[in-house]
Amino acid sequence: MKKKLVSCLISFTLLSSLSTPLLAKAQENTGDIKGSLVIAGGGVGTSNHDVYEKFLSLAGGKEKAKVGIIPAASTTLHSSKKFKEDLVKYGANSDSIKILPVSNHDFSDTQKDESTWKNQVNDKKLSRTIKGLTAVWFVGGDQTLITGSLRNENGSDSKVLQAIWHTYKNGAVLGGTSAGAAIMSNTMLAGGDSYGALSYGFTNTYDDMTQQEGGPAYLEKGLGFFQYGLVDQHFDNKARLGRLIATAYEKGNKNQLSYGIDEDTAMVVNNKEKQIEVVGRGGITLVDLAKVQANDKFPSDYKNILISCITPGDKVNLTTKEIVINPAKTSTRKNEYYSEKVGPNTVFSLRTVY
Repeated sequence: MKKKLVSCLISFTLLSSLSTPLLAKAQENTGDIKGSLVIAGGGVGTSNHDVYEKFLSLAGGKEKAKVGIIPAASTTLHSSKKFKEDLVKYGANSDSIKILPVSNHDFSDTQKDESTWKNQVNDKKLSRTIKGLTAVWFVGGDQTLITGSLRNENGSDSKVLQAIWHTYKNGAVLGGTSAGAAIMSNTMLAGGDSYGALSYGFTNTYDDMTQQEGGPAYLEKGLGFFQYGLVDQHFDNKARLGRLIATAYEKGNKNQLSYGIDEDTAMVVNNKEKQIEVVGRGGITLVDLAKVQANDKFPSDYKNILISCITPGDKVNLTTKEIVINPAKTSTRKNEYYSEKVGPNTVFSLRTVY
């Protein structure tokens, strides 16, 4: 039996003007949200002061920040404790940072049984505590554990999740890394890799985190804090461009951009100004399917996809899709130093491509 090979022919059209808006218009925010988002692509190092400083600044400043850390994605409390330590190193008050009892499973590095925390997901006292915070951070791990911890068995929002939304709408910053980034959009990418998504499409079953590294794509309903498109993380290290394109085409809104965030990098979302900014050490890949063409005879044969790669200091208007390049950068247009075509693995460096 011959195996059918699925081709993925992607035509990258690079934009030719700094000031010209990208095609199509982003969906308007469905609510009046005063808060901000810091969506990190995973692997945020302790020395990445730009991300930590931005998070604390949006939380009200080092002295006033009141931070709640949600450990639900992890199997231990180590990453939550480490994030608290890092915030303290950057000047936050240790007494104003709490690891919130939000989880639907036990942690392996404690003597307690944290699976009982699931019973507190509708606790009024815990909800009041969250409403008094200026920031909430979701650590990395398995994103399905976050959504499973914050939703009731019937799929409705728990009182704790409602409290997080309350703080967010009233000005708090929500942040997360890796799994904590995946939950931010309405559609949550939870499993599969680029080859699996392009070759085999999507699956309705999910077993554990090992499924995140290969096979068809697995999606769940995210928490919807970011309402302007799909978000994927570990984008550079795990080669997830194909996965993001396939998901955006099949399950996303083609009039919205999709966002692939590199490790040690954050996408900072300003809902008031309807704008994102790149902060950190890597970049963000923007995928625009407004003019995409697909071949019905060959699944995953896509053409006319617009790809933009932006780096620290660059911004994007979420309404018009206009890219605003960091003014500190020097344009290389009409000063190109090569005449031959650049290989596919070298074109996207730490420079901005548009």
